[in-house]
Amino acid sequence: MQPSNINDTRLAHTNLYFSASIRSQKKGKRNVYALDRDACMSYRFYYYYHLERARFDDAIMLMEREFFISGRKIADRLTENNELLKDIALNAPSHKQLKQRYPHFNWN
Repeated sequence: MQPSNINDTRLAHTNLYFSASIRSQKKGKRNVYALDRDACMSYRFYYYYHLERARFDDAIMLMEREFFISGRKIADRLTENNELLKDIALNAPSHKQLKQRYPHFNWN
């Protein structure tokens, strides 16, 4: 389809640019922050489950609100990062250490 005027031409070029830009951003950059997010979720789970003594399902429910992802996804990520969870539990960081690591969360 040929553009009928100069505005249609500009719009066509803009659409091509943005669709190519979006495609290139997805390629190789998917979940750039996933490792950091998963580590943060592991520490947060440690906090709720070990320090606050929340039940597993309650900890997941609280984390759903904080991370804006489903409980199923959180459980999957925690399962995949089981070694990190074991390491965190073994080192048993205090509230103060958790606050230093992730100051944007409330650790009280």
